Amino acid sequence: MVMKPSGALSLLFVAALLPAGLAAQRVERARLQTWSPEIRVSSNIDRTSAAALRRDYRLEGLAVGGLLLGAVGVWIGSEACHNQPEPIGSGSGRSCTGDAAIVGLTGAVVGSGIGYLLGRGWPKRTQ
Repeated sequence: MVMKPSGALSLLFVAALLPAGLAAQRVERARLQTWSPEIRVSSNIDRTSAAALRRDYRLEGLAVGGLLLGAVGVWIGSEACHNQPEPIGSGSGRSCTGDAAIVGLTGAVVGSGIGYLLGRGWPKRTQ
């Protein structure tokens, strides 16, 4: 096997730079030994408990939006599949379950996101 001059030149270039590249990877031991992690703990418990007890309609909006747009998506997917022209000679027919499920799932995801965002906007009334 004969190597081309450009290949030999590239190999020579890489071999010449390899020791310099490896030497640049050395890390100082003193810098690694003096490092220690710093852990900070927040003592503001009131703020975290207020955020956890936020009262709004997020979950309700997520569920209602997902169910409504999911059902609309299943209906759209089913109707779109049934309105497709069928090729001549197809004896077994075509099932639209997969197409309806995909469009319905997409509608449910989009509806859940929209319902969640809208639910955040309305706080629950405290009595």
